[in-house]
Amino acid sequence: MADGEPTQVRQSQLHQQLVIDLETTEELGKLSQFLVDVQHHQVEGFVCKKGLLSFDPVPIMWVQVDSVGQDCILVRRSGATISERLDAAIALDHQAIWSDAGSEVGQLVDYCIDLATGEITQYLFTAPGWQGLTDGVYTFAPTAVVSVGKKRMMVQQAALQQAEQFVPGVQDRVQQAWQQDLNRTRQDMQGAIDSTREVAEQVQNQAQKLTEQARSQFGQVFGQVKKRSKGWRSQVNDRFADAASNFDQGRRPSPPQVPGDTIDVDSEEIWPEENDSSHQP
Repeated sequence: MADGEPTQVRQSQLHQQLVIDLETTEELGKLSQFLVDVQHHQVEGFVCKKGLLSFDPVPIMWVQVDSVGQDCILVRRSGATISERLDAAIALDHQAIWSDAGSEVGQLVDYCIDLATGEITQYLFTAPGWQGLTDGVYTFAPTAVVSVGKKRMMVQQAALQQAEQFVPGVQDRVQQAWQQDLNRTRQDMQGAIDSTREVAEQVQNQAQKLTEQARSQFGQVFGQVKKRSKGWRSQVNDRFADAASNFDQGRRPSPPQVPGDTIDVDSEEIWPEENDSSHQP
């Protein structure tokens, strides 16, 4: 390791760190999980993957690590073969913490690594409510470990009862402050997005209301216009019918007039005989 680099780091701080081959500058992927020799509490190496669906993980031995920087881990892969200890190593991934007295205590959440040697210097665990331990992260030394499996870690009960609360170092506090700022920024961005969505929904609802009001008013106006048009058509039709009637009467011929006085004929009146000489003696 180069001078000036931190001597210890929590393994969670290196999780998803970019891994680059120093000799070829090839990106090997991101650190997926550490592989630990649990009998000797020694990091034997790690696995890096190129994406979540990568089916070809790349194993890297700890002896191949050249340096650990802020942005990537530089390794030298040439001239090295995978050791048997790396093949036998397992991933420490949130094993349940049990005491050697048979009590389930809590859960493993992290561990610290000496970057110079790959040695695990302390294990970190949570034990809310166990033996008076409050919420928080506590630590015990590797020498207190009795045995480790893929699901459980057995630890001396005396060491667990005397476990001290983990106090992050300067590097951890800086990272925690940065993480808090990042979380706060994400919350602010999410709040801004939610506010924008709320405003957009309000605008959409208001536009919908205005559209419905416009449709309603248009329907009322259209109905009034329709009624008025119907009345106008009725008046025009009546006037046209009257005009047509008057026009027909003006064109109809009057009956012929007979010259002379009009004789009023009475069916019971007897007409006098004029010069009826045929009846004289």
